Amino acid sequence: MAYQRLQVSPGGPQNWARSVRQHAVNPTAAAGNVFASYNRCPFSRITFERGFLPSPDPLHRLNLCNHDSIAAEWEAALGDIPKLAVAAGGVRPGGSDIAACGTSTTATSRGVLRRTLEALPPFPVGKLLSDAATTLASPTGGLATAAAEHDSTTLEELWRAYLLLSFLAHAYMWCEPGPPPSILPAVLAVPWVRIAAAIDMPPILTYASYNLCNWRRLDAAGPVRLGNIVCLQNFLGGTDEEWFRLVHVDIEARAGQAVAGLEAMQRAAAEGDSDAVVAGLISIAEALRDMQATLARMGEKCDPYIYYQRVRTPMSGWRNNPDLPQGLVYEGVSTEPMQLYGETGAQSSVVHAFDAGLGIQHDQVWLRDYLDTMVLHMPPAHRAFLRRLATANSGPTNVRSYVQRVATAELRDAYNAAVEELERFRSQHRAFAHSYIAKWARKETTGTGGSDFMPALTGYKDTTSRHVLPQ
Repeated sequence: MAYQRLQVSPGGPQNWARSVRQHAVNPTAAAGNVFASYNRCPFSRITFERGFLPSPDPLHRLNLCNHDSIAAEWEAALGDIPKLAVAAGGVRPGGSDIAACGTSTTATSRGVLRRTLEALPPFPVGKLLSDAATTLASPTGGLATAAAEHDSTTLEELWRAYLLLSFLAHAYMWCEPGPPPSILPAVLAVPWVRIAAAIDMPPILTYASYNLCNWRRLDAAGPVRLGNIVCLQNFLGGTDEEWFRLVHVDIEARAGQAVAGLEAMQRAAAEGDSDAVVAGLISIAEALRDMQATLARMGEKCDPYIYYQRVRTPMSGWRNNPDLPQGLVYEGVSTEPMQLYGETGAQSSVVHAFDAGLGIQHDQVWLRDYLDTMVLHMPPAHRAFLRRLATANSGPTNVRSYVQRVATAELRDAYNAAVEELERFRSQHRAFAHSYIAKWARKETTGTGGSDFMPALTGYKDTTSRHVLPQ
């Protein structure tokens, strides 16, 4: 099948957000972002039990597989990624499977994994998007003005398709030996761009597709906690990769007890209800302590060296990446490369939400700009939630200002305890980043998200500690 080229501007997130969404569906179909309302999105319900994790639980596979053999073939390829990656690792550099990729002057391996994915039939993106809305939401989270009705299953299925295409594309890029290709073939690129645009997300592996949508409970009646959750999808597989991801899922769930109450805490500040504000601050401190306890378990089943050598590479993007200095060409979408940050914990909404709720201001321009860019990689409903928290800080709902104005010891102590726990969490995260990345690559300071991560993590930690109120 020949793909009609989608005209998309190159460059960073502002460009993809502005132009990719113009081509969310086939030009012959109704174009649009599928969200009639964020209330219909699986990420719209921010709960005390699971925080920013989707509700209901993520789909295990596309429902479309029940009556579409091509969808089932794509799901089968997804499940085969770890096995195909092992087989591809057997290709000897310089053998008959080496071929120049696109305009790149560097030879790129085309082993069994890449050949298998290139041979897939066209993804049934049209069936998934056939009821798409006639207008698109804005990249900053505005709602569609004329949308078709969609049930929650449709939206959950689009997020499953986003995970599927993200994992397959990143496997194509990173799970064979040798340098990555400079062009992503149209069979992967075109449906990925269309699905991503339909849910107002970038066509890149994000924290949402890597973690938030990538788990299931062993006991469906049990909690979302380590010991009762497993991953739906891996790249190379193994205990270390699985555990790394599950620790993040557990952290997200444990944050729920606090993030679900942030807006109520802000309203309490506006109403002068100091008891409710104190309760909200205490819940933040307690959640952060629980999050630290989970993060401290990372080393139980995820070895730092294995993480560095095997787990982290498939998360990489193509912005600030020396392996793809010009970015990546999405064949059938644009002849110019796009540059997008890869998956990183900075795309989790949790710490951003705590920053907003506590009034933590990262004044250094480079730190703030990077965090703002990471917000664009979050689900639209989470972006909208963070905007509401930030907007509330400009008025009487600003919790930090309320604590300073009322100036009781109880309020100040509760606020400082929350800020101190946030600083401890950031310090702990920085220590893990050193142990799991910097220690193994002294000359490499760029994370999978494309940032100069050690100075950035230090900056976030130090800024947080400066917000402790004087006694």
